[in-house]
Amino acid sequence: MEAIKNTFMTVRYWIKRVYAGYSVYVNILLKWALAYAALSYINQYFPGRSFMLRPIVVIAISLLCGVLPWSYVSLFSAAWLLLQLSALSLEACVFVFIVLLVLALLRYLMLPGTGAALVLLPVFFLWKIPFAVPILVGLLGTVSGFITVASGVVLYYLLQMIYVNLPYLTDPEAATMVQRLLFLVEKTLGNETMLAVLIAFCLTTLVVYLISKLSVPFSPQIAILIGTVFDPLLLNALLRFFSLTKGPEDMVWGSVAAFFIGLTVSFFVRFLDYSGTERVQFEDDEYYYYVKAVPKLRLPGEETLKKRPAEAKKEEAGRETEEEKAADGRETASRSRGNAGRRSRAAAAVTEAVREENTETADSRKEESEDA
Repeated sequence: MEAIKNTFMTVRYWIKRVYAGYSVYVNILLKWALAYAALSYINQYFPGRSFMLRPIVVIAISLLCGVLPWSYVSLFSAAWLLLQLSALSLEACVFVFIVLLVLALLRYLMLPGTGAALVLLPVFFLWKIPFAVPILVGLLGTVSGFITVASGVVLYYLLQMIYVNLPYLTDPEAATMVQRLLFLVEKTLGNETMLAVLIAFCLTTLVVYLISKLSVPFSPQIAILIGTVFDPLLLNALLRFFSLTKGPEDMVWGSVAAFFIGLTVSFFVRFLDYSGTERVQFEDDEYYYYVKAVPKLRLPGEETLKKRPAEAKKEEAGRETEEEKAADGRETASRSRGNAGRRSRAAAAVTEAVREENTETADSRKEESEDA
């Protein structure tokens, strides 16, 4: 068992070292891959403009997303989607633009900097593993991460509904523009499957986040396990409540894949050595602190700059004492230099006064001798 653990730790250690050395190139590759997948799926389902279907154009835009920050992946994907829809159905383009604008305002007001997750959820739906996103967002995100998950669910089912009804939306004689817009609003608000998935995914994200933050051993791994079981069970219950017979495809396979994806991420992000847990207590002028410190799991003999909490606290106190002594020494030296300067100025003044007095005495004697 110990040999297996050391093998996994060795793999983890070398992967993290390689990533630390080539993180810039790895991030570019990941952003390029996500952007390429998103743009390719948009072209597959909404082939509106022929020049945007060319592979060289898709690769070029994806490479541009790779060298830009993560938020530009969602920005370019949204622009690409709107351009393709505008060539197919103006009503669908306008409606999607309004929905994207509302989602963007909600996300950037409540949870800035999570554009990649918004693109990742529709892609994971197409890969049949959407259950991984609530677990990953709950494990790595903040308490408001469910907003991004809800936005991704709404976006996926909105695009799915538009794709299914493209013949109606692209037929100029089927209905007027107002009728098509009302049709889109009605279909979106009346989509009970979307509502069931949205509730299940949002609650799963909150459950995973809250459990992963508990101060208990292996809380991230427990959160992943509970989220993996909780999400499909809650979704099945909601589908039965809405009298629906069909939800996301491959629910069992998607849940199993989500479990292993979550474990893999936690292995690199929050894999701790609970046998070395320490509890430290200290105080300052205003608070009393109770600290629980859990070291990260490392290879035997692996060099680390980590110090035990008590030693770190003593070192910090020693540094503060040394800094105070150094400050006192500088202040004393400054006072000494000031006193020495004042003494030298006083001595110079006395010397000058004696010199002037001797000069006056010599002059008076000279005058007396001249008078005699």
